[in-house]
Formats: sequence, structure tokens, C-alpha cells
Amino acid sequence: MQLFPAMFWITFFLLIPLGILVIYSFWEMVGTRLIPVWDLHNYVDVFTRIKGMYIRLFFKSLAISALVTVGSIALAYPVAYFVSLRIEKYKYTWLILLMGPYLVCWVILVLGWKMVIGYSGLLNYLAQLLGLISEPMSWMWNNWWAVVFILIMGWAPWLVFPMFVSLEKIDRSLLEAAADLGAKPMKRFLRITLPLSSPGLLVATFFVLIPTFGEFVTPALAGGSKGVMYGNAIDYSFTAMMAWPFGSALSIFLMIISLVVATILIRIVGLEKLMESL
Repeated sequence: MQLFPAMFWITFFLLIPLGILVIYSFWEMVGTRLIPVWDLHNYVDVFTRIKGMYIRLFFKSLAISALVTVGSIALAYPVAYFVSLRIEKYKYTWLILLMGPYLVCWVILVLGWKMVIGYSGLLNYLAQLLGLISEPMSWMWNNWWAVVFILIMGWAPWLVFPMFVSLEKIDRSLLEAAADLGAKPMKRFLRITLPLSSPGLLVATFFVLIPTFGEFVTPALAGGSKGVMYGNAIDYSFTAMMAWPFGSALSIFLMIISLVVATILIRIVGLEKLMESL
């Protein structure tokens, strides 16, 4: 009985919707009618429709997710390192202040960045005012670069937490002993700090890489036609195309790949370390 609320929640809000997606992925849609044909033509279309456009879009989205993951970790790790190893008091106050500006709706965050780097944004205005450019720069918005930049800016602060937890667990006496033995700061970082904080890096990879696979809000608002990702194709299949079976096949394919990547990362990190960083 103690597990009933959790099992009910998982069944009703996860397993049943996923089951419906799986069933629909084998059907066909004619007009607004779903027809149970029970074949694999939707999954074949994922790879072959429009000369493989959807599978190419998937690999493009995978590359964008990888860039966002690397960029987010590159920004978050120095902050986590500074707060953990350089701040003596009020560490958690620093973390709260870091997260404060990001406790808003994601759409507001994206539109806020548009006011900064958009075609009519603050950055273009200041560059023109200073005489650095003669006309606004259009390359900063409505492309994949804008999607990558905004996703990095949005995810990096959240990654500070798992890396901070990992850095906090490092025995400071190891660093002191290395310093006493003559190890330079960079050598201490590469031989002690970085290896011992690697679980936090892997957990951060797990946190970003999996969710950004199916990202569609940021590409829709900031990417334009050049920043479309796989998640936008799924959304378009269910809405504009009214091709629910094909959209279901796209979704199931994404879920399978995400589960494979998640399983690999969990085996590398370890489930216990992953839960400790949540």
C-alpha cells in the first residue's frame, strides 16, 4: 500500500501515455481518422522520408546537445570550483544568488535574451552607437548558434549544483599533502581535483544531454528555420501535419536513443552517485 501512490502516478502519467504512443506508432492516419494497420512503415519513414531528412535532423540535434553540454560544463565548473574551494563562508547563499535570476519561466528567459542579442537587441544597439558596426548583425539570432548560446546560458547555472556536491566531497588534506610535496596548483588540479570531481561532471552530462535531445521551445523561439531541432519535427508532426502515428514513431525513436544514452551514463556514473547529486 505504501507504494500505491507512486505506482499510480507512474502508471497513469507515464506508462499509459507511452503505451498509447507505442500503439499509435504502428497505425496510420487518414484525414483525422486513426486506422490500426499494425506495421512498421512509420519507423521506416523516420529513416527514409524526404531523403532521410528526419534522421539527419536527429544527428544535428545530437550535435547541438553535445555542444550545449560541453559549453554548460565549461561555464559551470569554474563557478562550482570557486564556490567550493575558494569561498569559506556563505557558500549556499552564493548558490541561491546564482540561481535567483533563473527561477523564471523558460519562455521569458529566451525572450529576455532576444532583447540582448536579437536583431534589434541591446548588443546591436550598443555596437552601432559606438560605431563598431554600420548595421545590425543578423547572425546572432534565428540560427543554430542562438539556440546553442541560449541553452548554454539556461543550463549552466543548474549544473553548478552537482559539480559543487562532487567538489565538496574531496578531502582537502589530499590537496594540502600535494602542496607540501611541491605540486604546483595546476598539477594538483589535474591529478587530484579533476579526477575526484569527475562524477559531478558525468552527472552534469546526464542532466543536460538527455533533456536537450528533445528540445523544441528554444529552437522555435530563437532558432528560426536554421535552428530547427528534432523536437520541433515531433511537434510539427502532431500539430501542423496531423500525422500522429508518424509523430509517435519519431517520439519512440527518440525515447529509445535517450534510454540507451541514459543507461550508458548511469553505468559509468553509478546510480548511487547520480541520486546523491539530485
